[in-house]
Amino acid sequence: MSVSSHILRQPQLALFARQPVAGQTKTRLQPDYPPVRAAEIAAYLIRATAELAVSSWPGDVYLYGAPDAEHPLFRELARDLGIALAAQRGADLGERMLNALRDGLARRNAAAILGCDVPHCSWDLLDQANDWLAQGRNVLGPTEDGGYYFIGLSCDRPELFTDIPWGTPGVLPRTLERAAALGIEFEQLPALTDIDTAADLWLVSQDFPPLRQFMR
Repeated sequence: MSVSSHILRQPQLALFARQPVAGQTKTRLQPDYPPVRAAEIAAYLIRATAELAVSSWPGDVYLYGAPDAEHPLFRELARDLGIALAAQRGADLGERMLNALRDGLARRNAAAILGCDVPHCSWDLLDQANDWLAQGRNVLGPTEDGGYYFIGLSCDRPELFTDIPWGTPGVLPRTLERAAALGIEFEQLPALTDIDTAADLWLVSQDFPPLRQFMR
């Protein structure tokens, strides 16, 4: 790991999270879990991801909340972990991610987004991602369902966030296809299962014991 490169860039990391409100978050966990329990699982995932981020990422960590950052859990994480809060801005996921990355690029010349559905992402993966970004390399962390849990850029590339079929298995292939057409190269992290459904939760819990508290 290059310490000098970290000092040079200190990339910013943005965590993306929806407020853990019953009936409005983790709806794909239902009907296996009632809305209140699904919201509790969402809150756990957010907290675990935030703790991972602040312990593993050398640069600034922000939590971008939707529909805004005014939720008790978000404020608690800001107080206890020193995370900065911001509201997601944009008409769709692509625009919201692009705006968050632009914020980080303006502050630190390199920026990344980590979703809050992969608390089992290890510290060494984030450290590797940070090191690549600090060297000016772009980074992508794919998910097993055809999306990605991490994206880091060293320059503003809005083309990667327009006309992408968000929420479908086509996100990753379309993103990589667009990147190839534009001559954008990505370093890739190992693929992970992001937790959207009860089946995902069970699968990840086999190797990530903290999730077993939610097994029925």
